[in-house]
Amino acid sequence: MYSEQIRQTLEKKDIEPGDEIKAGNNTGRLMPKPENGDPESVIIKLDSGYNIGVKTDQIELIEKKETEDSNQTEIEHSKDRPDILILHTGGTIASRVSYEEGGVKPAFDPEALLEMYPELGEICNLHSKVIAQMLSEDMEPEHWQEIARKIDEEKDEYDGIIIGHGTDTMQYTGQALSLMLKGIDTGVILVGSQRSSDRPSSDAAQNLYSAAKFLKDTDFEGISVCMHSTVDDDLCSLMPANKIRKMHTSRRDAFETVNAQRIGLVDYREDTVEIENKTENNEEYEPKFDLDTQIGYIKVRPGMKPEELNWIKKKGYNGVIIEGTGLGHMPVNSFDSKTEHHEEILEKVEEITENAVVVMSSECIYGRTNMNVYDAGLKIKETGVIEAKDMHPELAYVKLMWSLGQGEDLEEAKQVFKSNIAGETQKRSIYNE
Repeated sequence: MYSEQIRQTLEKKDIEPGDEIKAGNNTGRLMPKPENGDPESVIIKLDSGYNIGVKTDQIELIEKKETEDSNQTEIEHSKDRPDILILHTGGTIASRVSYEEGGVKPAFDPEALLEMYPELGEICNLHSKVIAQMLSEDMEPEHWQEIARKIDEEKDEYDGIIIGHGTDTMQYTGQALSLMLKGIDTGVILVGSQRSSDRPSSDAAQNLYSAAKFLKDTDFEGISVCMHSTVDDDLCSLMPANKIRKMHTSRRDAFETVNAQRIGLVDYREDTVEIENKTENNEEYEPKFDLDTQIGYIKVRPGMKPEELNWIKKKGYNGVIIEGTGLGHMPVNSFDSKTEHHEEILEKVEEITENAVVVMSSECIYGRTNMNVYDAGLKIKETGVIEAKDMHPELAYVKLMWSLGQGEDLEEAKQVFKSNIAGETQKRSIYNE
């Protein structure tokens, strides 16, 4: 909150948070006072999206803010447009600036969404419902189940479904939905944004529009992800949700298809859609939501000790993911006094496989595991460890949860994991440029 003196000055000038004001050569909207900062300055949000602090004697009122009611977009549906449902789970994809709260807040209802993204109303009849409002890094596997059940409940009522989702863990949710909803006869697209909607560089509008455009112009069925294909405002990629990975912390083109090919491309500037790799959906739809979350995770690296595996064994996990090196390796060979403990690591792995499904993946992300090439891989394979093949560790982690949820025992779960359920593993490696 601003100081009493500043509040009195603002009151005299009839200025409130959200009003457009001028401060010297800068114009923007007055923001609420943050918890820290210079107590003798006020904060304005520039048209560029950035905030600056200015002295109160510099500011002049330009225009009062509109109330939400006066700025509400009226919904007009048409029989000629598809009905698309947006299911909100959180993230910045459907957030707008709140001048009362000093940041961005969710925009849940269709009217608010159309106010933010009016072009959506030109290509579809927009509907929206809320599942959750949370950061994706806080999502638990139980949230994946909740999202999947909601999709299953709503899918027959709409021509397509868009899931608004935070980007940090989107690859986990994408894999989970692909497995739980295998054979789904509706197009479901996860959409996120790397940049907040209050920033000019926000990718939210293009990603959301491109997802709706793809659903409108194609007969796509299945689970996909729609995100920027380049850093420019031109292309969006439609990627199989169970073959993606976030590869950059902040770039707008952070998501890539890994060991697979993208489904299609939307040219935002030209307003065109191209299907590049269409797959026939011949699977019978039979949703399976069960998961076993008792999964351990081992990161292989130089210096790891056998004692670490004792902890994994003690926890009694039903499944364990090993993020190995190269083709699927870990230190199991003894060459000198410094590596004597490596043989004990191999023994500990074998002990864990007696009561858990243990999967070897690779830290390399691209390519596939192959424990038949080198001596280390052969030794590990002989303990009962199975391979993630061309799934990167995060995808293997989710599939192991799902596989254990389907199997009656560990051996059955192991066979489920080895099977290609929804395209998450490919018979041959795809070269990604």
